Amino acid sequence: LRCASKMQRITDSRFCSATPIGSCDIELSAPKPLESLARRLRNEASEHRVWLWHAYLPQRLQHAESRAAAVAAVTPFHVGTGFLDRDGDADDCTSEKKVTRHSSNATCSTCMEDVQSEESLDQGSSVVGRVWELSQDPLGSRVVQAALERADSEEQRCLLAHELCGHLHETMHCPHGNHVVQKIISTMQRPESLQFIVDALTQQDSSVVEVAKHKYASRVVKHLLKVCPAAQVSEITENLLAAASTLACHMFGRFLVQHLLDCGTEEQKYRLLRTIEQNALRISQTCIGRSVLEILLTHTAIEDQDKAWMARACAQDSEVLLRLALGKLGHTIVLLMLEILEPRRDQRVSVSLAQHLDTLRASEFGRIVAQRLDVVGAEYP
Repeated sequence: LRCASKMQRITDSRFCSATPIGSCDIELSAPKPLESLARRLRNEASEHRVWLWHAYLPQRLQHAESRAAAVAAVTPFHVGTGFLDRDGDADDCTSEKKVTRHSSNATCSTCMEDVQSEESLDQGSSVVGRVWELSQDPLGSRVVQAALERADSEEQRCLLAHELCGHLHETMHCPHGNHVVQKIISTMQRPESLQFIVDALTQQDSSVVEVAKHKYASRVVKHLLKVCPAAQVSEITENLLAAASTLACHMFGRFLVQHLLDCGTEEQKYRLLRTIEQNALRISQTCIGRSVLEILLTHTAIEDQDKAWMARACAQDSEVLLRLALGKLGHTIVLLMLEILEPRRDQRVSVSLAQHLDTLRASEFGRIVAQRLDVVGAEYP
């Protein structure tokens, strides 16, 4: 019913032209992109703004003719006029409000003038010399990615990729440009062709850590670690291992820590575990750090002996241990610690928490830990 209500609003005369969606030659069978487009158009109509809204159409509407037909079916906006025209008459502005273009799209609309035709999209002729410019736009980013995929040789891909030299950091931090860099990494056939990205990341020791903490740029680093040989990205890995305790507590940096745990070499995994073990108390005091500790204590690739050392490190401070036991996520870590240590006759966790049984039983999550302590006491008296 909610979906039907949204689809009904699409045909509202306030936001849509008289042409029904069904009359369009293009099959718009994906409801979610269409609903997203309609919601975007309604918001922009209320704020009197025009964006490059055709970039929000389904990806299969690649050609200019398809986009034009789809746009005519779902929106009354006339991009060339700058006016919102419900009746199709661009000259009648008495009852209409002038639409102000968003300043950030002025460059994008200029960039896309030459790539609207089917021939440009197929051959990628308009991409050469404009990779950085197009990568900043949602539709332009797709055009550059398509050109990289359709390149005939590694040399052509390198020619397009090296246009980003001098702008790599901005591209990696861009919500659209980071997909272009990831496409470069995935389409290059020779690892040495990606050396310019590695060099850009390692120019400064702190740049790798800063990139690893970024929402979009961290994806590029993770993709690079997957594709390149360990020797090629050893400097990047060293910087990540040196800051592992900090990244483990960061919203986006933790994903690189988990990647090193899954795909790193044996030496890298060992160093990562020792770093987190030495800083376990500090890591356990943050919500994100607790989620990393939970993954470490349940990871199948980590030996039981290493898990035991990690659990002992978390149990060093009785106050921190009690806070963990009373928390929503922390109490699961305490349960894992009991599961790991008690069969080894290591009762440091149960002895420490037994002094606070009344506090545990009065808490929603501490009650679960208290019940487990009773079971552990019966199993391992």
